[in-house]
Amino acid sequence: PTEGHMKISMPPAAETAISETNSKKGQRCNTSSGDSTSNSAISPTISGKRKSDSVDNNNVDVNNTASSTTSCHDRQKDGNSTILPSSSCDNPIPIIPETVLQFERQKRKVQAAKRASTPLSQSQLQIIHSDEHLIVVNKPSGVLTVPGINSNPSMLTLLYEMYQNDLGVDMKREHMITHRLDMDTSGIVLFAKTKQCMSGMQAAFRDKTVTKYYEALVCGHIPEHIKGGSIDLALQRDHRFPPFMRVATPSSEIAAKEVVKDLQTAGFKKLVKKKPKPSQTLFEVMGREYIDGGRKRPLGSGSADKDLHNSKTENGKEGVNAEDESTRKYPVTRIKLTPITGRTHQLRVHCAAVGHPIVGDPTYGILCEASPNGGFDDQVMDQLMPKRASTQLQLDIDKWAKECGQCMCLHARELQIKHPFHQNAMTFEQAPNF
Repeated sequence: PTEGHMKISMPPAAETAISETNSKKGQRCNTSSGDSTSNSAISPTISGKRKSDSVDNNNVDVNNTASSTTSCHDRQKDGNSTILPSSSCDNPIPIIPETVLQFERQKRKVQAAKRASTPLSQSQLQIIHSDEHLIVVNKPSGVLTVPGINSNPSMLTLLYEMYQNDLGVDMKREHMITHRLDMDTSGIVLFAKTKQCMSGMQAAFRDKTVTKYYEALVCGHIPEHIKGGSIDLALQRDHRFPPFMRVATPSSEIAAKEVVKDLQTAGFKKLVKKKPKPSQTLFEVMGREYIDGGRKRPLGSGSADKDLHNSKTENGKEGVNAEDESTRKYPVTRIKLTPITGRTHQLRVHCAAVGHPIVGDPTYGILCEASPNGGFDDQVMDQLMPKRASTQLQLDIDKWAKECGQCMCLHARELQIKHPFHQNAMTFEQAPNF
């Protein structure tokens, strides 16, 4: 790794390193159904370098970095605002009973189903580009790309209604699909008008000749010395919370095999366990900012007030919770994400697994539907990312997002392709509204 860059991956010797923990009475919010390590365990490693480091080969054993967790400071203020701490600290960590987590998961499922079934109108279509072969749109967060098994409203439905008379010969609605975005992810999506475009674009995405990157806001400030890096953590289906994803570990592999075995015994004979898939993401820090805790509207909602404050204006101050929520400032980091592989929910799981879940993520954030921390236990997180976003900060940002109706802050910002007909290079870009 170069100076200022970080690489996060599971070491080869981790086969016997991570053991499963499952507490029924109550737990730290980030520990539900996660993986923990014993004192002698080998945990995920971080490699990186900064000027003050003196480490051979730039490799940092995370077992030796847990002690670097920042301690809490007395309350500090900048004018009339209290800046909340970004990283974990010595304050008591909130204990959230499993019953509360189960209730929150069920509530999230109901809310997701409600969002998916909400009727759409042509006014929600934002066409970036259209020619005789393809259509490029900016999909809003909370809208499905395709209808799915429940035939919910979707971008595909709207586009087919608008362009069905302009489609090529023998083009059906499903032929317009070339790739997809998650319902809660906003950004650029490409649809086909002709069979030639459909086959060409599907091949381009399959062969990875398409270049794309995303922009996201994540909870907490990524440490100042880190400018970017890579996350190399294999993903698998979450055996405890299907159909979601999680980081694959030796213990989760064992547990998943047992689940499949039990299901086969119960009559699901054709069910087989799939192997974890290698997953790599590049990230680059674009800026460290603060959300104004006093605002009661989503980011980018059109107000003249400034939505986010640059961290440079805050003089680096960090403080503990303010009693007056209107004066709080929540630290967040704006990052550029480039998926090297294209696994389901890859960017969201990887961000959660390094301790900086995406702001407003209803599935992989705090009090989420899937396993917290991407599947890791807090003991692993203390070693993997000791300066991650604290549990209290994640709870505060989650509360703020719910109160003001903030959508998930993950946006497919740029897509570079070769036109399927004339093969000219084309770049489509759309800034996020957060």
